[in-house]
Amino acid sequence: MIRLEKIKKTFGLGTAGEKTVIRNLDIVVEKGDFITVVGSNGAGKTTLFNLISGSIFPTQGKILIKGKEVTQDPEYKRAKAIGRIFQDPLAGTASNMTLEDNMMITSNKGFKWPWISLTRTMRQSFQEQVKQLEMGLESRLKENVNTLSGGQRQALTLLMTVTSNPDILLLDEHTAALDPRNAKIVMDLTKRFINEKGLTTLMVTHNMNHAIEFGNRLIMMDQGEIIIDVKQEAKKQLTKQRLIEMFSEIKKRDFENDEVLLTS
Repeated sequence: MIRLEKIKKTFGLGTAGEKTVIRNLDIVVEKGDFITVVGSNGAGKTTLFNLISGSIFPTQGKILIKGKEVTQDPEYKRAKAIGRIFQDPLAGTASNMTLEDNMMITSNKGFKWPWISLTRTMRQSFQEQVKQLEMGLESRLKENVNTLSGGQRQALTLLMTVTSNPDILLLDEHTAALDPRNAKIVMDLTKRFINEKGLTTLMVTHNMNHAIEFGNRLIMMDQGEIIIDVKQEAKKQLTKQRLIEMFSEIKKRDFENDEVLLTS
C-alpha cells in the first residue's frame, strides 16, 4: 500500500541552518497494516506523515502509494487515497458551519459546482452515521460544530474521515489533546472503524500503552531513522519496559522522552 525507498529530507538545504530530519529511510506498509509509531520529540514522526501525505517532498528517494510513484505529487492529488487526523480537535472541522454541512463537504470531497442541497435522504444518512458515535449528535445536525466539546469534534472528524472512504488513514497523535475518558472513546471508535473498513493505518502516539495495545506492528523512530520494527506475534509480547530497553540496547543511551515514559 505504501513504499518509501531511501528517503532523505533536509530542510534549509545549502543554508547555515541546514538540517536533515529523515535519513535513508525505507519502509513497506502492507494493505491492512495498523502500525503504531513512537519516538522522542524530533524523531521525525510527523515529518514522515508529511512526506506520505504530500505536504512536503523528499530531498532524495521515492514514495509509492498503491504501487504508483507519487514522490512529487502534491497533497491534493493524494487526498482521495489518504485521510489524516491531527492532534488539534479543531483542525478537522469547520467551526462556523453546522454538523450536517461539515458532513456534506466531506462526503463530496469538498465543494463542487453546482452545489447540491441537502436532501431528506442525505440528512437521514448523516443521522445514522453520527448515531454510531453514541454521543447524541444525531439530534444536533443543525448546530454549529463550535458548540461541541473537543472529544465530540475529534470523534466527528474521525467519522467524517473514514466515511470519505480513504485507503490509508494517518492518525497524528489524534487523542493527545483529549482527557482520558474522551481519549478512550475516540480510540475505541478508531479500532472499530479501522476493522470495519479494513483501513491501512499509521498512528503516531506518545502513549506507549496505546502503541503496544493497538495494531499489528510497531515502529520506533529516532533521529530520522526507524530503529525498531516489531510485527505480529513479537509485538504481542512487547511491554513498555522492554521497548525502552530495546531502545537503550540499540542507541547506547537512555530513552529521554518524559511524555512517553509518564503516559499511562
